[in-house]
Amino acid sequence: MADMRAYHAAQDDNRRGEIAVGARHMLLDHMPNGTKLRVTEVKELFQQMRSLA
Repeated sequence: MADMRAYHAAQDDNRRGEIAVGARHMLLDHMPNGTKLRVTEVKELFQQMRSLA
């Protein structure tokens, strides 16, 4: 949730990308080996989470 909040609070697209990349790495650490997760999917997840929050 903290990454999602930071992502939406960031004013710079580059900073948003950095946050999404960090979240992607964290998520992949908790997923089965070989799982593919794109940064664009993380950004989409953040958008979906925002609408639920």
